[in-house]
Amino acid sequence: MTPLKRRATNEGFTILEILLAVVILTVGLLGLLAVFPVAMRTGKQAVETTNAVLISHSVEQAIREGLRDRKFQSKDGKWTYFIFSHDGVTDELPRSPDQARWDADYYILLPSPDPDRKASLTRVAHWDRGKTFVFPESDGAEWEVNSGGVVREVSDDSSGSPPNGRGNPNAADDDKDDRTIADESGGEYTEVDVRRAYHLTNRFFSEELLDQGIVDDDPISQYSFAFSMRPALQDSSLEVHFPGSSSIVPSGELFEVEIFVFRSFREGTTSADPFYRTQILVHK
Repeated sequence: MTPLKRRATNEGFTILEILLAVVILTVGLLGLLAVFPVAMRTGKQAVETTNAVLISHSVEQAIREGLRDRKFQSKDGKWTYFIFSHDGVTDELPRSPDQARWDADYYILLPSPDPDRKASLTRVAHWDRGKTFVFPESDGAEWEVNSGGVVREVSDDSSGSPPNGRGNPNAADDDKDDRTIADESGGEYTEVDVRRAYHLTNRFFSEELLDQGIVDDDPISQYSFAFSMRPALQDSSLEVHFPGSSSIVPSGELFEVEIFVFRSFREGTTSADPFYRTQILVHK
């Protein structure tokens, strides 16, 4: 009996099968690669938010320390201000209250609770008419702006009054940088225009390194901040019931502070919109 001979075959992948495998592999890789930009963007946002939180906490601490340790009265004893000491303040801090300048960017004038009003007001009506001070001060001030390595002088004369009203809160902040905006639901909210900011710096970077052609690539240098202050809604006589008070007597002891953090701040552009903001209450 003649043994059966096994038929030799050359089995393998056809061109169609190879092309199909390549298509599946490509689709899978494209889906995987699409995840990387999202992950990088999310990671960048997380880092920037963390930095903004740290900056705002640092600013809050500096404000509270100024109110506690460097708070002074005007020469006539009517108004209160404090010295703000933080990275970004460009004017040299005074050695004594007599040397403090009301046009300096460290000079933080506390808003007045309108002590001269004659008519009785509700709590909300009184709060609505309160002034909002934005720091660093821009009213009637002059400062330097570094745009692409070019330093230029900038001034804001829209209020027609000197910075900080020469130390008088009743004459300060009249440039209308706080405004009322209508929202989509028909309500209104108050917003402020920040025209100037405190720019953070890399304190480890010196002029000598700059002269050597070394570029300051510390990311902290792209951040800046500003803050606003106004008398708080809760600032009133303790015997008056909150919030349904028909008339209040303001005490001038409590203030609402909003801290704005910017990335690459440039006044008059979208970069002047804060990417992080937080609110705190401080006591005089």
